[in-house]
Amino acid sequence: MDKPARVVVTGLGVLSAFGQGRAEFEAGLFASASALRPITSLDTSRFACHWGGELPGFDTQGLVRKADAHCYDRVSLLALAAADEALAEAGLDPQSIGGRAGVMMGSAFGPAASIQDAVERVARDQRLRPTTLLKIMLNGPTAALAARYGLERASTAHVTACAASGHALAQATRSLQQGEMDVCLAGGAEAFPGTALFAAWDALAVMSPQTDPATGIMRPFTRERQGFVIGEAAAVLVLERLEHAQARGARILGEILGSGAVSDTPSLTRPTQRGMAGAMRAALADAGLSPAQVGHINAHGTATDLNDALESAAIAEVFGAGPVVSACKPAVGHCMGAGSALEAVATVLALQRQQAPHAVDPFWEGVGLAPAWQGGGRTVPLATDVALSNSFAFGGHFVSLAFRRFPATSAG
Repeated sequence: MDKPARVVVTGLGVLSAFGQGRAEFEAGLFASASALRPITSLDTSRFACHWGGELPGFDTQGLVRKADAHCYDRVSLLALAAADEALAEAGLDPQSIGGRAGVMMGSAFGPAASIQDAVERVARDQRLRPTTLLKIMLNGPTAALAARYGLERASTAHVTACAASGHALAQATRSLQQGEMDVCLAGGAEAFPGTALFAAWDALAVMSPQTDPATGIMRPFTRERQGFVIGEAAAVLVLERLEHAQARGARILGEILGSGAVSDTPSLTRPTQRGMAGAMRAALADAGLSPAQVGHINAHGTATDLNDALESAAIAEVFGAGPVVSACKPAVGHCMGAGSALEAVATVLALQRQQAPHAVDPFWEGVGLAPAWQGGGRTVPLATDVALSNSFAFGGHFVSLAFRRFPATSAG
C-alpha cells in the first residue's frame, strides 16, 4: 500500500464575533479579548442567557447575485464568505480548481432560521416561498460551495452536532491522503439561533446567565463556571496534498497529521471521559505521535460542570499535565457545528505564532484548586511543533485533530 500523502493547510477563511475576516479573529483571539456582547438579534428577556457571540455587520454585498440571494439561508452565506477568503489566501483561482477539488462542511443546525420561518408560515396558513426547500436543506453550505466553485470531487455535509466540522476536516484529510482529490475546502458554518432554537438551548439550562464581562461571561475550567453562550461563525480551511501545494509554490500554513473519531453514548447528552480520551488517543495513533510530542491542546472547554471536569481528567489521563491548554469559546462563544473548524484555525495560528490564546489551567479539578478568573484566559508562549484540537458533541461524538507547524523545527 502506498504511503498516505501528507496534507497541508494553505488558506484560512473566518467569520466570527470579532468580525468578518481571519485578521479580525486572529487579532482579537491573541489579544486575549472577548467578542461576547448582549444579544441584539432576538428578545432574551424570558431566557436565562442574555449574551452571545453574534457576527457584527455581516456584509453580503456582492457575495451572491441579487437574483439568487433568496435561495440561500444565512448559514450558507457565512460559508461562502469564509471560503472566498480562504481561497484568496491560498492563491487559488476559484474558477479553475474544480476538477480535482471537493468540499466537506459541518453544521449542527444548518438553516435553522429558514426552517423556523417555514414553520411559522405554515402555522399562519401562509403559502411557502418556492425557494423554501432550497433554503432549508441541511447540506446548504456544502452545496453552495460546490456550486460556486464548480467542485467535481466528493462533497459531503456533516451534522454531528458540535463535532460536525471536526468530522468534516477528518474526512477531508483522509480523502486527500488517499489521493481522491488534490484540494478540499473543509470547515463549518453556524448562524446565530432564532428564538425557537435559542429556547431549546435555554430549556437544557446549560447557557451562562452571566452579564458582567469583568467577572467572565464564560469561565471554562474554573470552579465558578456556569455554562456557555452561543456564537455564530464560519471557518473554511483550504487543505491540499503537500506535493500539489509545493508544485504550485503555495505558502503552507500548517499540516494535519491525523484525526481520531470515536463514539461513546451512555446517553445523548452526557459526555464521557472514555470517549474524550479515546478520541485523543486515536488521533495520536493516526498521526504516529506519542503523548510527549504534543505541547498544546485546544480544548472543547464549554464551561459546563460535567464537560470541563471530564475533559480535564481525560487530558490528564492521556498526557499528564504537560501540554499548554487553550479554551477559545470565552472569546467567540460556542459556535456549535462551526466550532471545530474555528478552533482548528486557532490551533494552526497558535503553532505558527508559538502562542496559546486564551490559555487556561484544566488540571485544578484533580487537586481541588480553582485558578482565579483572568477575563477568559491569557496568551502564553509555546515551544512545540504539535498540537491537538478537541471537539465533543451531544450524541456521543468525540473528535480530535492533530496539527503540526510547517515546516517543523524538530522531529516532533
